[in-house]
Amino acid sequence: MKNQIKYLKDLFYELLNDYGRVYIIVKYSELTKIGNRGFSAEEKEKGLVLVFTHNNHRRLHWTKDGNIIAAVSFGNNRFENCFLHNDDIIALYSPDAMVKYDRWDVLNIEDATKQQKEAKVFTQKDLRTSKIIFLDKYRNKNKV
Repeated sequence: MKNQIKYLKDLFYELLNDYGRVYIIVKYSELTKIGNRGFSAEEKEKGLVLVFTHNNHRRLHWTKDGNIIAAVSFGNNRFENCFLHNDDIIALYSPDAMVKYDRWDVLNIEDATKQQKEAKVFTQKDLRTSKIIFLDKYRNKNKV
């Protein structure tokens, strides 16, 4: 668990410094606090996406346990104190960098198996009609 938190934290700061914007997906629980705003009914069901830029947060701190403490602005000029519990952080992504880090350890086993079942299985026909280029014919066959 500690390595996942370290990677998550490092990736967050790398993306923020390089691209200036990072999204964090947070699920609802009693452990996570989103200032006075709180979670709406829809956000309690589907989760909340927080956008972090250089200008919309203050005093951002990651604890050793992986919790995030920060004052975040939600479009207005008023900053609200937020506490994101590490078990409620589902994913971190940056559309600018085209990178997404999903936390599979926090998914329910039913959700994980559902996602696995929904994954598309490619047939030979799909592979022939796709834009995938196989490197087999380009490999040097003289090497042992």
